[in-house]
Amino acid sequence: MIRHFSQLLAITLFLISCSADEINETETELISDSYFFQKKIFNVNLYTCSVRNDKFSANHLITSDRLSQISLSEIVDDTEEIEGCSLESFKLKELTPNYSYLLNNSFLLEKSICTALKDEDLESNLEPYMSTLKREEIKVWTGITDINENNFLWVNVWQSEESRTEFMSYWLDTRKSGMLANDLRDIAYCQTPEVLMFLK
Repeated sequence: MIRHFSQLLAITLFLISCSADEINETETELISDSYFFQKKIFNVNLYTCSVRNDKFSANHLITSDRLSQISLSEIVDDTEEIEGCSLESFKLKELTPNYSYLLNNSFLLEKSICTALKDEDLESNLEPYMSTLKREEIKVWTGITDINENNFLWVNVWQSEESRTEFMSYWLDTRKSGMLANDLRDIAYCQTPEVLMFLK
């Protein structure tokens, strides 16, 4: 009887310790997974000028030709009219918060006008893209605007032109790139991106 009781006690302690470990692992994964939580919305002001312009705010990043400037902020910035420049303002919903540090220095920006091909929640449909970035540790910050008449902006931010070129030359030769393209082609169609290098 004592032997059976000892065996039952040992099995019970084993099951309790296993269950506790499983619960802790699950909770840790859900809480620490900032790909799906703690996302921010950024207010973007993008100025495009017809001639070189030196009247840019010190807290904006500029292109080397001084024809464009950008600010990304969680707070709505005051906008000003700059002669010879057009202003495009929009809100970006962050998809990859792990790489928001890329916004703090000089960066390469890709901006595409896209057409949503599904009526459902766009962010949920983009989960294969976010999962691939996380799994492959691809260092790119991505944000999208809300859909307006089936159109939205898709923005990628890379650390530099070199980092983007290096990644793309490797990525396009992999089978994974084709699989991701297949996942995304039924979700949205995007035009060729406008690419700008912004300097701090």
